[in-house]
Amino acid sequence: MEPRNASALAYLAGPFSGAMILFAESTHPDVRFHAWQSIVGLGTLGLLVIVSSALVFLSVFVSAAAVWVMVILTTVLWGVLLIVWALCLWKALSGERWKLPIAGDYAERLAGQGIKP
Repeated sequence: MEPRNASALAYLAGPFSGAMILFAESTHPDVRFHAWQSIVGLGTLGLLVIVSSALVFLSVFVSAAAVWVMVILTTVLWGVLLIVWALCLWKALSGERWKLPIAGDYAERLAGQGIKP
């Protein structure tokens, strides 16, 4: 598979496709980087969305204002996740190695060490 296509596929289904690509293509450094960035970056954002969604339901027991705050927070996190996913996918398709602020450095270290998930 061409490295640009494999890098883009790493983002297609978030951390799940990142792990599958990492198992399938473990030699190309750019593909490994994008796979790890998908696992770390999109996985972390996905977990934040899940936690904030659960907090929406738990905030029902606090107050109506807490519910609205959590709904707004969850909506913003969904938007951020969608934008980051689309940007990472686009950059991988164009052949660029664009790093997310925190997850990109961590993914770069993991890709260089040859660690599999």
